[in-house]
Amino acid sequence: MTGSPARDVQEKTPHEYSAPSPDSRSLLFRLLLAATGGSAVALLEIPANGIPSILQSAGSLPVALYKRDAGEMIFAAEQKRNGKAFFSCPFFKDWSLIGRPIASRSDDGRSGQFLVALRLNGSSFLPTAEDSLQDVARQIAGEAMEETGKSSLPDREESLLVLQQFIERTGKLTRRAVFSLIHLNLDHLSLINERYGWDTADLILAEMIRRLKSVLPEGAFLSSIGGGHFMVLTPPGTTAVTTRTLVNAILQISSTPVPLDMGAVPFSISAGWSVYPQDAEDANQLILAARAALTEANRNGGGHERRATAELTNAYTITSNLEQDLLKAVEDDALFLKWMPIVDTESQKIVGHEALLRWMRPGHGEVAPNLFIRYAEEAGMIEALDSWSLRSACLAALRWPAPLRVCVNVSPVWLVNERLAPLVDTILTETGLPPGRLQIELSECRPFGPSDIAFRELSRVRALGVRLAIDDFGAGYSSLERLRIYPLDQIKLDRAFVQYLGEDIRADEVMYAILSLARSLNITCCAKGVETEHQMALLDANGCEEVQGYLLGAPVRDSHTPHLALT
Repeated sequence: MTGSPARDVQEKTPHEYSAPSPDSRSLLFRLLLAATGGSAVALLEIPANGIPSILQSAGSLPVALYKRDAGEMIFAAEQKRNGKAFFSCPFFKDWSLIGRPIASRSDDGRSGQFLVALRLNGSSFLPTAEDSLQDVARQIAGEAMEETGKSSLPDREESLLVLQQFIERTGKLTRRAVFSLIHLNLDHLSLINERYGWDTADLILAEMIRRLKSVLPEGAFLSSIGGGHFMVLTPPGTTAVTTRTLVNAILQISSTPVPLDMGAVPFSISAGWSVYPQDAEDANQLILAARAALTEANRNGGGHERRATAELTNAYTITSNLEQDLLKAVEDDALFLKWMPIVDTESQKIVGHEALLRWMRPGHGEVAPNLFIRYAEEAGMIEALDSWSLRSACLAALRWPAPLRVCVNVSPVWLVNERLAPLVDTILTETGLPPGRLQIELSECRPFGPSDIAFRELSRVRALGVRLAIDDFGAGYSSLERLRIYPLDQIKLDRAFVQYLGEDIRADEVMYAILSLARSLNITCCAKGVETEHQMALLDANGCEEVQGYLLGAPVRDSHTPHLALT
């Protein structure tokens, strides 16, 4: 018995469209193709609405097979077979068809499954065609068609074939004729599995498929690509505007929970989509673009959609195999630091340097830090990067001729695990750096976890004699609460507060208020992103103790004496 789609998401590695089909019928259908002498063979499911779904196929299927007229034609031919095992009919202008019913039709006298062979140009089928169809039909009828692992949809291998056919068809039409690839997934399938069980997850997937079919336009293609993921191809001629309307309709099918014996179970769908040929000009790139868009949609939680852009696709491509390369970079000491000077506004002298982690990825060049650091956090690798940068920064600071402060940004995930204090203590012991020279900075934009645990861990770090700072202050969502709770020495004001100083009175007033608040709490301020003398003068006049930015020096590669550290 095969596994269920819900179970697949637990047991399989992340799916790839190009993976070989696990369906054992693939070889059987290819043999049937040769035995019939046809151009294509297919197992069809034709519901009451007359639009065929391709359950299994081999060969190049005619485009007309995806239309409502095809279902009506097959229904009519099947009704006229007069007790014969087979039916046959001309199939549109260039094709002929023979077929055999598989499953008995439902009470509406319409829906059913059919095994068919098609031949181009009306040529004759081989004499063995009918016997071969009958043998395969009997085998299919004897299988458990309701097996839990199947969604009765085409698989990844068939999806690629149909996608290529869509591209070929569209290429023969006018330049304005386009179509879209929509990559869908059932959000939080692993959580549904854990909470309700695989059987319930399969029922939700089945209902999702039923609702999907009800909103797709005639001529659209729907397939299951594993692990709760689906692919939709819109009919050629579907514009980007129409696709967005369709995507929104697809997301709306989850507005009503799935009614089950245990009660109504809610679910949501995320979608990423790309348009041919605007977003990509071949099948693999079109798939890649839609997958990149879906990845971005998933970052925002369930129920979102994104259209592919060049930037999203490029970022996704960069992160492909990123984990392996990033681990190798840590092992091979391929990371490096850049240093940003921190200047005392009163004395105009450098009092410290912020260590900025950088990575030169082989074959890609220098990777944007926000990209690989965000990925490292999501992949559970951030602690390895933080350990490297903290140890390297402390060792570098020991080589400076002057005992300046060294500031190192670490991820707040260390707080939740209560491992930051032991790490800092170990590195200080190993390197011999005086604790008072080290400042640990945690970004305001990241969650700190439970406040009691974070407070306890930060207190342990501060008890070592190390300074603590909140970085990107004002860019997060709970700045004032964190000022109240945590034992901080400094707040580093986000550059968004600095760039409009002297130009926007509201920006000025917000800055004045923050500086006043910091003084009342006995916390120093460091303003980031200072780029003009006017900004520098305003900050100095209003009591901002430290500044950093391109006015004072751009980041430089690690050195024994970064910038003018000794002036």
